[in-house]
Amino acid sequence: MKIAVYSRKRIKCDLNVIRQVVQLLKEAKCEVALHANICNELLKSDFERQPDIFTNYETLKQLPDINFMMSVGGDGTFIDSANIVGDLGIPLVGLNTGRIGFLAGTNRLNFKEHLQWLINGQYEIEERSLLHLECSAPLPLQAHFALNDITVRPSDETSINAIRVWLNGEQVNTYWADGLIIATPTGSTAYSLSCGGPILLPSAQVNVLTPVASHTLAVRPIVVPAHHEIKVAVESRSKKFALALDSKRVLVQNTVKLTITPEKFTIKMVRFPEADFFTIIREKLMWGLDRRNETEKGDADLVLPNFD
Repeated sequence: MKIAVYSRKRIKCDLNVIRQVVQLLKEAKCEVALHANICNELLKSDFERQPDIFTNYETLKQLPDINFMMSVGGDGTFIDSANIVGDLGIPLVGLNTGRIGFLAGTNRLNFKEHLQWLINGQYEIEERSLLHLECSAPLPLQAHFALNDITVRPSDETSINAIRVWLNGEQVNTYWADGLIIATPTGSTAYSLSCGGPILLPSAQVNVLTPVASHTLAVRPIVVPAHHEIKVAVESRSKKFALALDSKRVLVQNTVKLTITPEKFTIKMVRFPEADFFTIIREKLMWGLDRRNETEKGDADLVLPNFD
């Protein structure tokens, strides 16, 4: 088994986690490939010979027989990993060392057990849908897909945008707002959620259009079929708007029209036992926890009523 390890430039405590991960993989006789961000800090003490090194999609594609990529960090790091993997079909394993971390079911406390499960084949593969972006003019984007969302915002804070949206050729609305989020089910727990959007199951074949600070109170998020084509046109006094695919942001002229469709490939994610979607939601959003129901030991256990 060969596992690629990716992380952004890490603080010392995260580097210690990466070092433990690499050591456990070596003890299990797994080959390791490292992203250039971290390899130089590990080479001297952790490897007898230099491992394979990758920096982006093209260099990863040249490495033979990569079975998994492990992302060490937060959700932003996981999205970076998805962009590096692209259409290669390499499943991602998320080890969360950040804050909330919806995309990573593994953390500092259980990663040793999860690595053993990975090696033993005790896992499932989830496929996450992506959004594909086409523009009426070339843009300086390395990739044209998004795992979480595609977002339209003003290029500055001096004026609002009029954002016109069509769904399969039918006009949906003209959003007078500070922005619009087109989110996948995966992205429904990210920026869209903070703007009042619904939580979508990862397997749902839908996307959600969520306005940012709409200036019309009657406008609410709307869930649309994932296979429908979404067209977007923006008008603003500044003549430009900000376009973001996940964390990749560019400024775009108002004359550029956007077309959003389902991407042809998916991102594969490793899911371990007891790390299903609702378990993660309950943990991250603290559903069911109430300080009024704490026990004497301080455990915030949910006390259910007795209906007998």
